[in-house]
Amino acid sequence: MPRDARERNEALFREVNERIEDVSTALAPDDVPTQFLCECDDAECVEKVMATRAEYEAIRAVATHFVVLPGHVDPDIEHVVQDSERFFVVEKEGRAANEAQEDDPR
Repeated sequence: MPRDARERNEALFREVNERIEDVSTALAPDDVPTQFLCECDDAECVEKVMATRAEYEAIRAVATHFVVLPGHVDPDIEHVVQDSERFFVVEKEGRAANEAQEDDPR
């Protein structure tokens, strides 16, 4: 898949997750796990990541960080900065990092 298509996919998943977080704010406390979409660059991926709103907020505090499932890391454009049993946090590199910062809705 062309790199720009992967970046659009990641941005779309991030936008959906922002909406999930907004809705979950009214429904659950910060420490209750919520289903977020895996923010990997695979356009076919529809897998869910379980994270609390507090965990997701910590990830989103850095525009170049994305939440992905183990095995969904693209070493060509990112590296793992945090891992847990439920998810990895990856940091975009180079052009992908620039795109993530430009597309950040926050």
